[in-house]
Amino acid sequence: MSRLTMLLESNSTNFPLSAKSTPTAFLAEKTVKLDFPHRLFVPQSYEPNYPYPLVVWLHSDASSELELDGIMAALSIRNYIAIAPRANLKSRGHQRRYRWGTSSTDCAVAEDLVWDSVQSAVESLSIHPERIFLAGFGGGATMAQWIGLKYASQVAGVVSLSGAFPKTQRVLSNWKNARELDVLFGQRQGSNLCSDDAFLRTVKTSYQSCLNYKFVQFRDEECKSSSDELDSSMLECANRFMMSLVTGTELQLSPETPCEKECMEFGFN
Repeated sequence: MSRLTMLLESNSTNFPLSAKSTPTAFLAEKTVKLDFPHRLFVPQSYEPNYPYPLVVWLHSDASSELELDGIMAALSIRNYIAIAPRANLKSRGHQRRYRWGTSSTDCAVAEDLVWDSVQSAVESLSIHPERIFLAGFGGGATMAQWIGLKYASQVAGVVSLSGAFPKTQRVLSNWKNARELDVLFGQRQGSNLCSDDAFLRTVKTSYQSCLNYKFVQFRDEECKSSSDELDSSMLECANRFMMSLVTGTELQLSPETPCEKECMEFGFN
């Protein structure tokens, strides 16, 4: 059975929520059945009869699934259900921090983590099976692109923030479907995670391959932070991108109003 078929056949039975409230979000624990570490986010004022978009967040390298808490507080606490699986490799020199590998085996493991997360979330909560978004930062963003381009017909869109275009072999093996995939490719000017040259190479690759990439480059004046930090302006842009696809409205990538942007600080246990 294909992953798409499994999603479409998933029922809408809701498991009882065992969760704790926070000042900015409703974080649910133990509402999906998965045998690997993950973090689940359920929006404020969750409506069990409304089919929510699902965001699968692939955390940055040297981080963990706990990154999701701060991400959703800045992205939206009402618009999405979100789930973040933990990456498959431990980061060197860091306790309780993880990274996404780049080998074909690592990519296969990441695919399983993502699709098992999607399947369990769809079965457990009220999620629209045609509004599945893959999103990530840094190494997680690169992995989100890889999985999204490979399974383009099964996701609504991809958000890549400071993640280089995948170098994995056969990244465009599903080229015909990949051309139809909406991808937001955001990069901070001067980033070491995704350099300015890498940004330009991706623009060229997208043009030559007829990919449906939307590009936005965040400049230093938009946030007083280092070039490799994730700030709220990037997540606000991601929210506009995904909601434009959900609602079918025109996409506005530029900042709505000039203002101070908050830089994300990720917490760990």
